[in-house]
Amino acid sequence: MKLYAPASVVALLTVSASQLSSVLAQGPPPGVGGPPGGPPPMPLVITSDTILSAPQTLPIVIGADHITLDCDGNTIAPFPGPPTFVDGISMNNRIGITIKNCSVKNWLRGIVLEAFSSVELENIEIDGNLVNGLDANDGSHILMKGSFKSNNNGVFGISMQNDVSLTMKQSQAECMGNTAGVQIGLRSSYTMIQDRNSAPQPSTLETYDNTAFGITATSNSHLFLFGTTVVKAYNNGSNGVTAFTKSAIELDRDATIESYNNALNGFRVEDSSVNMFTVNPATVPVLKSYGNGEAGVFLGKVGVFDTNDSAVTEISGNTGGGLVVDNNSVATVRGANIHGNTLDGEQRNVIVKFGSHGDFEGNTIEGDVIHCDYLIGNYLRGDYWFCKRM
Repeated sequence: MKLYAPASVVALLTVSASQLSSVLAQGPPPGVGGPPGGPPPMPLVITSDTILSAPQTLPIVIGADHITLDCDGNTIAPFPGPPTFVDGISMNNRIGITIKNCSVKNWLRGIVLEAFSSVELENIEIDGNLVNGLDANDGSHILMKGSFKSNNNGVFGISMQNDVSLTMKQSQAECMGNTAGVQIGLRSSYTMIQDRNSAPQPSTLETYDNTAFGITATSNSHLFLFGTTVVKAYNNGSNGVTAFTKSAIELDRDATIESYNNALNGFRVEDSSVNMFTVNPATVPVLKSYGNGEAGVFLGKVGVFDTNDSAVTEISGNTGGGLVVDNNSVATVRGANIHGNTLDGEQRNVIVKFGSHGDFEGNTIEGDVIHCDYLIGNYLRGDYWFCKRM
């Protein structure tokens, strides 16, 4: 059974910060982190290209610029027992670092990047850490290649804060079983692109079975998809995909995002936007939201939802309404298929309320009706000039 978590990302951020501060302040229990009964482990500091020839039980610190750590498929994990209270692989103020073919398990945080520039992550597995799997803060650029998994961590699978830019290129990422999947925060950006080589491969991100949300962009941050890229958020304990506080989710040219079977909303957008672009009808973006416990797409606090004629938009089978436009939000919807959505057992495919705006043209809306809370105060144009009061 999935647990229902609060929708507020602020609360979860507070939990993350307090949990990290608490474990750092307490330190490890006696004997945790090194050999049984011994002191905490001293890290292995690498200052040149390094290939591991065997599993590693010491934490690793990157101690020089422009070097590669190749784990060669080996695991970096402490001695058997509970997770240790130090980070698995870490760096601070480094440039031009490659980390590849690593499995990092049972540390405080799996991979920690602080004040960095130009880091490549290739074929990485992170699992079972006390706080975050990948923790990136105050850096310039991460390039993710190959396979990436960050599962079963105590807070976030991926946490990005303070101007971090992450690009997935021909990469397949998974975040599952964490408290929350992916957090893109504090002016950070998560970009997924299709490789331009002769046999281009898609980039994919799946975030599922997390206790709280699947993916969030918050505090002036962005999730941007371009080319044959696919994002799926499903079976999460609160919202599938969220955008808060001047943030944006943007899809262009063949990009696909799906949010389904989440406990709360498929998409929840507050003081932020979802935008779908295309100039070529043959390469259209796709957004689908279905089977969620609340709304398929919920807009609140001046949220914006903007599609176009060529884009594929389908919102179906949600039990808190299909498209819900609330609290002075704006929906500009073209060519969407919105059907099979209910609220309190009644058909409610599109709901506009509390001073919101709706511009609907060329859509297929089951029942051919827009519902609203009041006949005066909400604004419609396009194919619908009047709404039906609920």
